[in-house]
Amino acid sequence: MKVITRHLTAQILRATGLVLLALLGLFFFFDLVSQADKIGIRYSFAQAFAITAFDVPERLYEIMPIAVLLGAVYTMSRWAANSEFTILRTAGLSSWRFFQALLVPGLIFVAFTYLLSEIVAPVSTQLREEVHVQITNRAVRPRGFDTGVWARDQVYDKSRRLVLSRYVNVENLKSREARVANGWHVYEFSPNNELRRVIEAPVGNYAEGRGWELRNAVVTEIPSLAGATPTSIPAKVKRYTERTLVLDTNIQPQILSVIVSTKPDQMPAYALGAYIEHLKANHEETGKYEVAFWKKVFYPLSIFVMLALSMPFAYLSSRAGGVSLKIFVGLMIGIAFFALNSLFSYLGILSSYPPILTGITPILVALMLAVAAMWRVERR
Repeated sequence: MKVITRHLTAQILRATGLVLLALLGLFFFFDLVSQADKIGIRYSFAQAFAITAFDVPERLYEIMPIAVLLGAVYTMSRWAANSEFTILRTAGLSSWRFFQALLVPGLIFVAFTYLLSEIVAPVSTQLREEVHVQITNRAVRPRGFDTGVWARDQVYDKSRRLVLSRYVNVENLKSREARVANGWHVYEFSPNNELRRVIEAPVGNYAEGRGWELRNAVVTEIPSLAGATPTSIPAKVKRYTERTLVLDTNIQPQILSVIVSTKPDQMPAYALGAYIEHLKANHEETGKYEVAFWKKVFYPLSIFVMLALSMPFAYLSSRAGGVSLKIFVGLMIGIAFFALNSLFSYLGILSSYPPILTGITPILVALMLAVAAMWRVERR
């Protein structure tokens, strides 16, 4: 059985590698062509090539399940055409042991996909944005928000009693790392929703362990109007400037990075999890970020289901169609799975569909299809 597993793993790895190479080349070409209107105007061809190259890990992550399916279908079809699988079945290879052999390449591909999702693709995307910012010489600001980045922060004491609510507005970020931000406007409210302090600063730097250091901050302190009468005069408004003001807040650079990111799917799961906790602590909407989080968790696991879907093709003889026809069928299954995955993502955002189900439902549907197909070929 070990010999069969090694042979099967080697062939699936080789076939999947060729499929990935072909698909990546195709996507790379189209991504490069889509920048044709900017080449020579905003940046050179070499710079466009570099920007496109940074998108390769993200593309690789997206197409990995489909590539594994096509590579496995090709391998199974070849085994069926050469009667290799018929010999193995005659020797006593059961469907369950066959699936156990497929778990070895499956574990390799799942581990690789998680590596892409959590480390390689986020770093590559960040580098792409850094290069783009340097080429265009523009600051990073969220698309669709002309006023910049807005974030909410609530401060509690040791007894978990609300001390103040803080609303922070940052016009733009120096980079995607978000450790330097420009155009600060901070509004602090008391627990009874009175505006107590306004802070304005041209620039702020994040200091690890301290918080945000706002340079040349203009502070306006507004007295409380609680208990004031038409005849009483409240305390005067105080306005002063501090060369360096340390803002102790839970709004960390990675939180601003998530807000600026136009696609939560491009963020690693641990960053999304931290941001979701921040939103929940501030009683804000978490829907689209929870959908992206659960997709990050379950999407690599779909590779096991893709391998299960490829199993019936080994049971089909050459009379059921050639290798090219079976690959075409596998491609259609892969496209259908990708479309179903996107559909449930939109359902999770637009409706009350539980976020965790948006990630696992397409996999369960594909798994039921694989079980039904195996049951049918076993009955033949």
